Amino acid sequence: MMQIRGTADNFDLSPKHGFEPHLENLNTPGKPNKSDTKTRISDISVPRGSARNLRGWGSGGSKYDYQSEDILKRMRKLSTDRVDFFSKKSFGELGCSEFMIESLRGLRYSRPSHIQAMAFPFVIEGNSCIIADQSGSGKTLAYLAPIIQRLRQEELQELSKTSSQSPRVVIIVPTAELASQVLHNCRAISKSGVPFKSMVVTGGFRQRTQLENLKQGVDVLIATPGRFMFLIKEGFLQLINLRSAVLDEVDILFNDEDFEVALKSLIDSSPVTAQYLFVTATLPRDTYNKLVEIFPDCEVIMGPGMHRVSPGLEEVLVDCSGQDEIEKTPETAFLNKKSALLQLVEESPVSKTIVFCNKIETCRKVENALKRLDRKGTRVQVLPFHAAVEQESRLANFKEFTRNQTDKVSQFLVCTDRASRGIDFTGVDHVVLFDFPRDPSEYVRRVGRTARGASGKGKAFVFVVGKQVSLARNIMARNQKGHPLHDLPCA
Repeated sequence: MMQIRGTADNFDLSPKHGFEPHLENLNTPGKPNKSDTKTRISDISVPRGSARNLRGWGSGGSKYDYQSEDILKRMRKLSTDRVDFFSKKSFGELGCSEFMIESLRGLRYSRPSHIQAMAFPFVIEGNSCIIADQSGSGKTLAYLAPIIQRLRQEELQELSKTSSQSPRVVIIVPTAELASQVLHNCRAISKSGVPFKSMVVTGGFRQRTQLENLKQGVDVLIATPGRFMFLIKEGFLQLINLRSAVLDEVDILFNDEDFEVALKSLIDSSPVTAQYLFVTATLPRDTYNKLVEIFPDCEVIMGPGMHRVSPGLEEVLVDCSGQDEIEKTPETAFLNKKSALLQLVEESPVSKTIVFCNKIETCRKVENALKRLDRKGTRVQVLPFHAAVEQESRLANFKEFTRNQTDKVSQFLVCTDRASRGIDFTGVDHVVLFDFPRDPSEYVRRVGRTARGASGKGKAFVFVVGKQVSLARNIMARNQKGHPLHDLPCA
């Protein structure tokens, strides 16, 4: 059974793979879909008020309660109504310098997004902040633009300069792929008229080369927690000149066993005047509470899309439970989901699809199924992207997927949640949640890999079995109404 927002005209329901889905239409309950006379229609109740029934996927305890006694005093927040992507303010009105405006114009940024407009005045003043908004809202530029402007202004005033082994900005990220993406953004700004030196230090690459580059001087250092800790411990990195520290995808970072030690080391080694910026697309309770406990004066800047999906996203629910009389096992669930995926590939071919699985083992099985569909690789290109793949190969697959592609070959990035961690994939047509996410944050992150930016469009196909079906319906009903998937810190 398939439930879909919008039309099913592009999805053939013929049971070519031994699994026949049915449709339910969220937008017009009670009205049969024209493309399938067997469509099962059910009324869908949209929950009101709090997202309490969705917390932790109904695990019995809330993962999203917040210590919020003083939060309203510090919360910088727009209306939660659907709004345009861009702010009404210009970069100049925010306080952007002429050289930064020219640089951004050269990169084709004509107006700031909402989160960029909200964050700029606080970041440029050196305030520590939590910067939170939905995936694809422009958070990277929200912190980079004001930080780089401050660095350049200090240089022009001869207040600071590039130093060997002593960066003025440290950006810690959870994955090497995100580090590479942030570096790309830094170099783009630098090449467009605001010169500064940036580099990446992560595991999986020649340590000697990284150390040599560090000695030559760097302004912005981008690192993963493990490599950052190594550099501090061994004395290769000094933080006496640090102006700003950015913790990008901070909720994911807190899941890294090295991160809390790295954060303590960062704080202990940095000047007391250093600015700390915590950037995230989701803000679970434990992450929020830890941050405000360590940084009680931290500004909380929350964009209008927080904990919401993009308005350009079309969610498609695919019920893979199978027939009632057939025994339900993990293997039958996988076979049903595989059949649905192969049917989607054959009937709705697109250029770029990301397939999310919960386990590496499942990724491998999905990769094999897709490869067998087109053994010559003339129509389908399968790109594994998970921890079982060597970092060099993983980065190569990442770059292959992100480059411009012709319509002749359909690319499939098959991955665990590694790909949902802040990486900006442009031009993704479909996201397939082959396995249902373990928590609300990952749902938001996964579907946020498509329909990004000001006018982004895309589809998310959510494969579900058993009890997941009703939960997924509830989620999609909330999303259709524009409600947050789970509570906000000020709720």
